[in-house]
Amino acid sequence: METQRGEFVHDIRLASHAPGVPYPVPEEVQQIESNKKIAKAAAEQERQRRMSEESFAHVQSELLREKAKQEASILVENERARRMSQEHLAQVHSDLLRESSKKLVVEEIETERSRRVSQENIAQVHSELIRSSSRKQVAEAVEDERSRRINGEQIAQVHSELVRKNSLKQINDDVEAERKSRMSQDKIAEVHAHLLRRNSVDEAVQLAESERQRRILEESRRQEMIRAPQFFYTATEYAKGLPYPVPEEAEHIQSNKAIVEKAAEEERERRLEEMHSHECESAIVREINIEYAIACMETERIRRVSQHNMAEVHNELLRDHSKKQVVELMEEERGRRVSQENLALVHDELHRERSKQRVVVEIENERHRRMSESSIAEVHSHLLRRNSIDKVVQLAEEERERRIQEHQDQTTNDQKTRLEQQLHAVGAMETERARRLSTSQHLEKVASLSSVFGERGSTVSDLDAAVLEPLPDSDDMDYPELPVASSNPQQEQKALYDLQMALKDVLKPSKNETTDALRNLQLLRFLRGHKGNVEIAAERYRTMLELREKHHLDAIRESIVLGNMTAVDFPYYEKIKRYVPAAMAFDVEDDDHNVFTFEKLGAFDLYGLVVNVSDDEWLAYCLHELESRAWMLDQRSLEHKTLVRCTTLRDLDGFSLTRVTRPVLHRVQSIISLASACYPESVHKVVFLNTPWIFHTAWRGIQLWLDESQRQKICMLKRGDKIDAICPLSKLPVLMGGTNDHVVLPPTGLLGKDSYALLRENGATEAEIRARDVLTVPFRVNANDTLCWEFCVLKYDVDFAIKFRTQGDGGAVELDVQGWEKSRFVHGQVEAASWTAPAAGVAVLCWDNSFSWTRAKTICYKASVAKTLEPDTSFIDISGHGSL
Repeated sequence: METQRGEFVHDIRLASHAPGVPYPVPEEVQQIESNKKIAKAAAEQERQRRMSEESFAHVQSELLREKAKQEASILVENERARRMSQEHLAQVHSDLLRESSKKLVVEEIETERSRRVSQENIAQVHSELIRSSSRKQVAEAVEDERSRRINGEQIAQVHSELVRKNSLKQINDDVEAERKSRMSQDKIAEVHAHLLRRNSVDEAVQLAESERQRRILEESRRQEMIRAPQFFYTATEYAKGLPYPVPEEAEHIQSNKAIVEKAAEEERERRLEEMHSHECESAIVREINIEYAIACMETERIRRVSQHNMAEVHNELLRDHSKKQVVELMEEERGRRVSQENLALVHDELHRERSKQRVVVEIENERHRRMSESSIAEVHSHLLRRNSIDKVVQLAEEERERRIQEHQDQTTNDQKTRLEQQLHAVGAMETERARRLSTSQHLEKVASLSSVFGERGSTVSDLDAAVLEPLPDSDDMDYPELPVASSNPQQEQKALYDLQMALKDVLKPSKNETTDALRNLQLLRFLRGHKGNVEIAAERYRTMLELREKHHLDAIRESIVLGNMTAVDFPYYEKIKRYVPAAMAFDVEDDDHNVFTFEKLGAFDLYGLVVNVSDDEWLAYCLHELESRAWMLDQRSLEHKTLVRCTTLRDLDGFSLTRVTRPVLHRVQSIISLASACYPESVHKVVFLNTPWIFHTAWRGIQLWLDESQRQKICMLKRGDKIDAICPLSKLPVLMGGTNDHVVLPPTGLLGKDSYALLRENGATEAEIRARDVLTVPFRVNANDTLCWEFCVLKYDVDFAIKFRTQGDGGAVELDVQGWEKSRFVHGQVEAASWTAPAAGVAVLCWDNSFSWTRAKTICYKASVAKTLEPDTSFIDISGHGSL
């Protein structure tokens, strides 16, 4: 089949002849073919000679260009060194002036502060003396009033005691007199009864004796008259004075005695009954008198007690009234003293503020003057550098254009010569072919071929149109060479070729092999960053070109490359590095030649960065840093024949969520979006060290700005986790816990600053907690809202706790938050934490100073509520404050 096709094509070629010219014979055809081969060989030799001449000219032009570049680089370097020396001298001069002005300002501030402190001390001593004297006077007045009240109370008590004693004595005297009167009456009655009894007995005896004597006398007279011997009395009876009784008289006398004794006994019994009845009556009267006396005594006691109680109440009222008067006097005196102290403090504060404002204005004026001088010097040096760079670039561009023009002229001349030679050879070949075709053998051959072609129904023009060029095979296509190593080179070569074809309308022609390699490396980063998807990579590459044109990134890279700019040459470097302690170490690399960047993210002074650095200044610095890093990574990638990326280590020690404000988030989002769009596959890994769990709250919002491939490169290590697998300690800086002293992180940002003063400078609220008092700060929260806080104690210590108030069945209920019960925090310790609310309610931050009896405490705190935007999303708003 191939043989027939070859013969058929040979016949077609024989048939393709000029009109009016006879067909050639086979011998002539062979001669023509040999002549063509000779002409082709001659043309090929001429082409190679021309190419060698072009290559030689190109090499010579390249050498001249390189020499011109080297000379330009030497001139630029010398000019840069001279400008840098001038800038260095100007900077040293400005630094010396700044230092001298700072010293003068510091001395003035220190002198003013000493004077203010001495005045404050004098005022404080004066106020303390006045306070002490007023306290002594008030204490003396209180003591005198107390002594007077005590004396009055004692006098009233003695008086009441004397009155009580007098009343008791009077009652006792009355009772005793009554008792004596009762006893005297009883004795008188008894004596009277006894006397009556004695009188009656004596009378009865006397009557009986007189009756007996009368009887005796009568009997004696009668006996004397009757018998004389009967009148004889013995000496004893005569001595007694009693006559001898007669029997009748004796009986009569005995009967009289019995009657008398009986009467006396009856009288005695009667007297006894009277005495008994009188004793009963006197006992009853005595009991009545005793009860009456007791009732009188009780009434008197009650009266005395009521009088005593009234006196005590009166004394208590007087004492309370005097206390109130003393307290009012003390309060008035204290208010007067406090007002005087407040006036003095306000006066001192106003004077201090005025002096501070004057000093700040002077410092600001001096800073503006120095900055204007440094800015003028910087602008002047920048303009000189720019002019020198522009001149060198202009000279190089003119030399390049001249070389290109010479090359184009040489190429045009060579093409004209080659065309003339080719036309001459073609004319000679055509003459020879016409001569060959006019022979008889060729005419016979053409006649035979015409009969054959006539039978087939084809024409020469149809056969000429049937000749088609074969399509090239895909295996024989010339794919671009990969600038770095690849795990699947054929697939990446084809994808790189497809991406070049898709971007052929925006890709500029390469000037040399280095430029072509850098462009292919950039395209390869876009391919790998988007998982080999050519369409997405092409779309993102076009977006990158638009951003580069918008931010003038090509001009920035040209300035960095031609000016050999380093980080210190970036715009606003000194201004920004004061707030950002970070360092990029291109000399520290891992086994895959990836370089490292070290950042103390927890020590970034975000507040100072937002306040003192504008958005334009921040953007200009970041663009220079990103372009410089991309250029260095590309150069190292071509050097090591592998895709070199950057590993970033960010230390979150000291990080606080309260510092992440809305302007900070805006700047972070803009830089992350720009870096993701313009520099794909530049980051190998991002490692967060000493990650507090509160950082995950902010990370849930930040990770939405990154794509999936970027999120997979994030690694978070908590405090205590090992980092040796990522970066050995020998390569880690000293400030981040390593032993590498060659990489030095600048002690800027929050490093070395007072935590309390720093927290106060960052917009925290300063509050004083009085002795025996509690400071409460409530926040209204919803379910899953996160309460974040940060506080520091100026001196001494204070207790801290969190309460959560919810609405229960019986009303509001206040609960202790588990894990945040009352605990004590000392000065110098910055507490930064957060808590997520389980339900809607009010979260209360409590600083308790109730344990201190005499000393007030001062704290500085920041607190905010991170509210969830939607219940089913993880994004939260961390920029608002939700305090009540």
